[in-house]
Amino acid sequence: MKLTISTLTPLWTGGVETGKVDRIHETGILGSLRWWYEAIVRGLGGRACDPSKGECRFDAEKYEKYEKSTATDERQRLRDAGLCDVCQLFGATGWRRRFRLDVVADKTQPDPAIRAKIQVNRTYTRNKKQITPTWYFPRNQNDQPRSGTFTLRIQSLAPNFQPEIIASLVQFIADWAAIGARAQMGFGVIKLERRIDTTHFYNQVVAAAGTEAYPRLPSLKNIFLARISPKNGGTFSDQDTFNLKYDLRRLFANDQALRHFIMGTIKDQRIAAKVKMSRPYNTGQSDGQEMRVWGWIPEEADVYQNSWNRDSVVDAIYQHLSTNYTLTVWREMNSARDSVKPGLSDTCEFLRSLL
Repeated sequence: MKLTISTLTPLWTGGVETGKVDRIHETGILGSLRWWYEAIVRGLGGRACDPSKGECRFDAEKYEKYEKSTATDERQRLRDAGLCDVCQLFGATGWRRRFRLDVVADKTQPDPAIRAKIQVNRTYTRNKKQITPTWYFPRNQNDQPRSGTFTLRIQSLAPNFQPEIIASLVQFIADWAAIGARAQMGFGVIKLERRIDTTHFYNQVVAAAGTEAYPRLPSLKNIFLARISPKNGGTFSDQDTFNLKYDLRRLFANDQALRHFIMGTIKDQRIAAKVKMSRPYNTGQSDGQEMRVWGWIPEEADVYQNSWNRDSVVDAIYQHLSTNYTLTVWREMNSARDSVKPGLSDTCEFLRSLL
């Protein structure tokens, strides 16, 4: 199966040499696909290991022993052989991925519009000095994110695997988030040439539903997905991505530990940002431009103190967006804030509505 993809914001996938983006690399795309598949499976209560801990290892002896029993459920058979629902698809020690992903017909080019640095039009005081937050980007052509079109080829490596499952996951990301690395810098919003039927994907993940709980890990139950547009028919610039990044950090200015936990930090022990935002892109509709804002805020975290908890953190972000922008859509499970199906608590139905 082949998917023709266009970039709406530049795409960064990394490369063999750290920091080099000489072409669109499959590894960066696979990382995003696995992250979102894990989050969706966790939201449904299925089994999703932490791949950084190497928890899943395929035990061929247990697998063969199961085959001799009366059980016929292949998913459960693989679980008993040491594979979570995600590793069954994406691979683990002793078990290869069920599909192959290749980038073909790569017509992307380094994006010349990426500026070497972007400053926000805000300042703050530190040690009696006025500081303007600044983000720096490489100017070497081989270091720049890429824009244009490319084709993904998805091949099944197992008799019963349907490539449409992975294609549907790409469609989900194209609708709601971003693919590749450095999404926190606004990269990776894409559009598919033709829309994918997501039925196979829905059936695949719903079959993994269970009763597992993940209060501290990314999950469809703790994710929010939003789109914003300028107020009063205005226009965005790339600077607006970083203005918003700065403003959201300032929401938690009085609690450094919480601010670093939510918005990330490169100091001391590095923490990845849990809230991402895209650069502006054209919608192709009469309403012009929009930006995406999405993230995951866990139900439990050691940094929650005083009045802060998951709901108050998410509500602070929601209030900022709805006050300062036109909030065109906000999706969040089991929440009155959801703009499509407020209060929807059934995870399968919530996923169906997103698809």
